[in-house]
Amino acid sequence: MSKSKVAPDSEWIFFAADSNEDLGALPKISKSMKGAAALWIVYPKGQKQITENDVLAAGRKCGLKDVKVVGFSTTHTALKFVIPLSDR
Repeated sequence: MSKSKVAPDSEWIFFAADSNEDLGALPKISKSMKGAAALWIVYPKGQKQITENDVLAAGRKCGLKDVKVVGFSTTHTALKFVIPLSDR
């Protein structure tokens, strides 16, 4: 587990984003993903500073495929992204 760096062999990555600006870290994170690794982006529900559309757009811009959305808690939502099968 790391709070600042993604380990090269990570299968699951949980990234907390509290604002749209936090999503700027996604290009670096997505480049470190290998194989079937999953990136969960956890963000606050019902906030204007970050929305589901912001998270979806940021993940897709990095070439990732969104495959699931869940209620992470009563206050947060999580979107799961993976590397598309054609790119693995």
